[in-house]
Amino acid sequence: MTSAALTTLRATDGIIRAWPARQGAITFEQRDPDGLLRAGRIDVWGESELTGYATDPSLPELSAPTRGRLVVHRFGRRAVVMCPDRAVKLLRPGRAARVAAVSSRIAGLCAGTGLRAARVLDATEARVEFTLLPGRSLHELGDDGLDGWARLAGAWPLIARHVDQARAEHSPADEAAVLDRWYTAAAEHGAVGPLGPLRRAVERACADLAAGTDPPALLHRDLHDGQLLWDGAALGVLDLDTAARGEAALDVGNLLAHAELSRLAGSLSADGHRRVTGHLADLARGLGASPAHVDRYWRAARLRLAFVHSFRPAADRWLEQWVEACLAGPRPP
Repeated sequence: MTSAALTTLRATDGIIRAWPARQGAITFEQRDPDGLLRAGRIDVWGESELTGYATDPSLPELSAPTRGRLVVHRFGRRAVVMCPDRAVKLLRPGRAARVAAVSSRIAGLCAGTGLRAARVLDATEARVEFTLLPGRSLHELGDDGLDGWARLAGAWPLIARHVDQARAEHSPADEAAVLDRWYTAAAEHGAVGPLGPLRRAVERACADLAAGTDPPALLHRDLHDGQLLWDGAALGVLDLDTAARGEAALDVGNLLAHAELSRLAGSLSADGHRRVTGHLADLARGLGASPAHVDRYWRAARLRLAFVHSFRPAADRWLEQWVEACLAGPRPP
């Protein structure tokens, strides 16, 4: 049964992204009639609250930009403003120092690898300012970004070997917990089905993740085609603050699932998808990620993406087909 919050969300125009929140609520990003990005929250009873433009009580340094545009606003969590000369990430107080420190440390590893990372220009307790990276995302580029995928395959292993630079750890149990939380949220809201087969698929995926580990590597932990910017010369990598110590197969499996989804959604052609998966096979070899472990993380990532996108209206045209593919469980092409 669809929750009251999700019913309201699906009846609301202009929704871009949405996330399950505490106490049965849903938070969302919306494009208003004036084209402005707004954030909001729908409570468990289905009552919707829309914030003023670029305002959020949890993000004290967020305000309407005078020389940039608000491009991300996750209610109560974070926002991003793109300015002509920098990207500004707004966070809850006390969170910015870690983001700045981890971003700077991992960015330093990119020198000479063929990868670019944004430099930290300034930071307060609730704001981090980064240099801009050129290029467009591999997701947006589709087949025009194939050389960027090849660059990733050759360059990312040079970063991943610096496991000593990872302060946080992300274990297979942690990844299984992430998947289980997303399933639970989707099930509570009635966002996707069939719940019985999906529950069993999640249980199998979580059990598989616990079945042994590869040697640790430095992970990005949220590496996908939207995080990678290609300008024809170098590949930029975004959001390095999620870096952690864990199995390299996690990043490869996540990339495989996103590439497969890009094929289903039409961003990649069949030949483009075949070439991307070839580059990702090269990446797995370069990382020393075992095929069995890549397969485990790929299966878990596919399921997680089904639950993530079940809250996003743009997925309506392909979500049912994606869920069917997840439950059928074919091996990566």
